[in-house]
Amino acid sequence: MTIEPLTRRNLKGEVYERLPHVLQQIEAALAMDDPSLLRAAQIRDYHDPAFLTEECLVYLIRRCYREQQQVLVNALSEALWKRCAKQVNEKLQGLDPSLVDAAFQDVVIALFDQILDLTSDRGDFLQVRFWIVLQRLTITVFQTYIRVDKQAVDEVTLSSLAGYDGPDDDDAVRTPRPAFADPSPSAEETILLREGLNAIPEPYRTAFVLHVYHDWQIESNDPAVMTISRHFQKTPRTIRNWLKRAEEALALWRQEMI
Repeated sequence: MTIEPLTRRNLKGEVYERLPHVLQQIEAALAMDDPSLLRAAQIRDYHDPAFLTEECLVYLIRRCYREQQQVLVNALSEALWKRCAKQVNEKLQGLDPSLVDAAFQDVVIALFDQILDLTSDRGDFLQVRFWIVLQRLTITVFQTYIRVDKQAVDEVTLSSLAGYDGPDDDDAVRTPRPAFADPSPSAEETILLREGLNAIPEPYRTAFVLHVYHDWQIESNDPAVMTISRHFQKTPRTIRNWLKRAEEALALWRQEMI
């Protein structure tokens, strides 16, 4: 079966590519019958040969959705979300308890809105860096609810202030407190740079950051372009091996977060 290529491009105009082990898992999954596929989707042990990454599951969900295999879509989606639920819920615990459930549902909706969007390439990056996208969505929802909660708390009715002798209608006049600037860092800085990247030993970590976050090329024929290979004075093959080890370390960290 043909695996549809990705079409979304990064800031340098380069088309995103699935990692080799993700492609291998997709090929293996497409050869399975439905019961075997569903059993593989339930596996959470990264070291199990039948384990399917989240990026692979996203591809399979999209493919099944395109082929109108709704039973498989539902089962694979449930398996994927079970891996995410604990981590998302933990990230939302800073909200008022009355808002957590609604925020949790909003993350679910936002995630699967991207996964099931077959009219655009929004779902491509989920097949390359699933956890980055999920963390970005979670933080976006978190920030939205923080602003809503802050507005509700900071909006003080004048009639509640001591000594006020004005209209009895609380809705008539309200005094909102000044809004606070949102100093929150990006999702990548908040999650991977602070937590996940700590799981990657050097020099693999620096190579990974340069490649993923700064779009440095591994190699280039242009001597004026600084590449990761030139930066470390290592062969492109060595750099690719470093990036592979970084991915493996990140994947292991992700499993520990579930």
